[in-house]
Amino acid sequence: MTIQHTLILIKPDAIERKLIGEIISYFERAGFSIIKLKKGRMSRELAVKQYRATESQLTAMGKRTLEATTASGGLAEVMKRFGTTDPYKLGEKIIEWTRTFMTSSDIIAMILEREDAVLKAREIIGKTDPSVAAKGSIRGDFGEDSLLKANLEKRPVKNLVHASDEEGAKIETSLFEKEFF
Repeated sequence: MTIQHTLILIKPDAIERKLIGEIISYFERAGFSIIKLKKGRMSRELAVKQYRATESQLTAMGKRTLEATTASGGLAEVMKRFGTTDPYKLGEKIIEWTRTFMTSSDIIAMILEREDAVLKAREIIGKTDPSVAAKGSIRGDFGEDSLLKANLEKRPVKNLVHASDEEGAKIETSLFEKEFF
């Protein structure tokens, strides 16, 4: 297996709750090496580049959100607030809310390294919705939010940490190397 790099962003909600040390310790215990670490404010331009999505990705994001809100019994309320259950339109709103949230306060960006870094980091972080994330994951242990609550409040879910996916790890790592570190 080859060594991989992955980008981890500790979001404003985790910083506000003073969870930085605990979050970093999850990765260190899992054998990650921290290659770079910096605290700072993400520019709007960087947020637009970081949180980009194709039409199909926006639709998929909206579908996952609608499935989660349906499962938790809040679909009718979400529909009432947004006037639509169109997954694409909801995906667009989520991306915009995320950009606004990520530029609202400081974040911590880390580039981590280890074998199988991308998959292991996502496993450590846990499911997107902290209300259903497994205990032992960052979101499962520290999460206090849910997709339903976030949608009803018209904001992104406060889920503490962002981790690159397989497709985005090299792109995101390179982007932050150039524009944040």
